[in-house]
Amino acid sequence: MSLAVNPHFLFNTLNCIARIAYFENSHTTEELIYCLSDLLRYNLKQDNQLHTIDAEINNIEKYLYIQKARFKNRLEYNIDVPNEIKSYKILNMVIQPIVENSIVHGIAPKRDGGKVSIYAEKYSSEIIISIMDNGNGFPKDALLHIKQADNKSGLGFRNTDKRLKKYYGEQYGLEVVKSDYSGSTVTITIPTQPIVR
Repeated sequence: MSLAVNPHFLFNTLNCIARIAYFENSHTTEELIYCLSDLLRYNLKQDNQLHTIDAEINNIEKYLYIQKARFKNRLEYNIDVPNEIKSYKILNMVIQPIVENSIVHGIAPKRDGGKVSIYAEKYSSEIIISIMDNGNGFPKDALLHIKQADNKSGLGFRNTDKRLKKYYGEQYGLEVVKSDYSGSTVTITIPTQPIVR
């Protein structure tokens, strides 16, 4: 017996609730529901499907909008991705887990919250996307798990890194550049040239 909810039912229900919120003049609730619906729809796409960096960033913006409603003034965020980079392709759902970890493990535990910044830079042969936060940094045991090749947890880092390396090559992937009491910086490196398959 399957316990999965039919996606069409789920999206139709969310859209129905959003329309009710609209007629009740609950515009923030309406926007949150549409963001959640879009986020779920995007997350249901195939694992190794390529999307533009622009599509990934749009998905992140919806995720952060929802988190901002939850954390209010305890969460600030900034996204700076130049237009020239937005058309490049990236595996779907590689940025969002890193942003989620920044909020859950870095910002949420802090009484005053913090800020997540996402920016991208293009070099001659690669694009580097950086996710920075001024949270608590990763606990030492979490960092150790991330670095263990045979670890099955690792906060989703290992799986994301493996996906990137498998698709683009061993020189690409995730790197925890910094993680201490002042926050964390994680980079995602992909090639500027498309991979021929």
